[in-house]
Amino acid sequence: MSYYGSRYFGDIIYKDMGKNLFNYHGYVMMTMIGLLTFVVYMGCVVMMSRYSYRHFLNRQRLEFWWTVVPMLILVGLWFPSMVNLYYMEEVKSARWNFKAIGKQWYWSYEFCRKDLNSVESYHLGIAKYITCVSIDSYMENPDETIAKHGYRLLDVDNRMVAPADVQMTVYVSSADVLHSFALPKLLLKVDAIPGRINRLPMRVSQCAILYGQCSEICGVNHSFMPIVIEFVPTFHFLRWIHSVSK
Repeated sequence: MSYYGSRYFGDIIYKDMGKNLFNYHGYVMMTMIGLLTFVVYMGCVVMMSRYSYRHFLNRQRLEFWWTVVPMLILVGLWFPSMVNLYYMEEVKSARWNFKAIGKQWYWSYEFCRKDLNSVESYHLGIAKYITCVSIDSYMENPDETIAKHGYRLLDVDNRMVAPADVQMTVYVSSADVLHSFALPKLLLKVDAIPGRINRLPMRVSQCAILYGQCSEICGVNHSFMPIVIEFVPTFHFLRWIHSVSK
């Protein structure tokens, strides 16, 4: 998403999937430009030589091709789109999971902590016991945000922290009404529905702080439900888990 004063869209850091979607966007735009150029050119030809076509009634071969060619173009756009959709919805084997619960009007994050004392044990998934942790994330006071030169209406008092370059799964649900969990830079958006859990794969290719907002009208304070997730190296992530679990 673009921030205040930005002149360009933000970078997509959704590992390889973001690059594939950028390439597909460029492919669609080039196709549209080519079609528009061809249509404008043919319109100019017909307008400049309109007297030559005043008695033109029909042409079977022309009708055949102007029916088949658009079909082939649509197939060429459909196939890479379906491939991207398949890989976006594929739930891979996750090393860490957390749950985002939408409430009026804040977000709660829940995750389970294993007894991991090192990076090696984190990757191997070896633990002696498991404890569950819940974090409530409210929008930060705008005056405090401005004093810290942060993003007004986007910063929160408790950020969710996650490991960078690690495959994760996000479970999204709601405790009251419909909400929507959206992180534009990760190309993620899913509805939070009461009594139902939706899941999304997530993998961030670098350390970053990502901002999002609830994208479903959920009440009077709908615009005050920001989402902030800070992606850090695995070592710092383990230290954060240990600190919040005390």
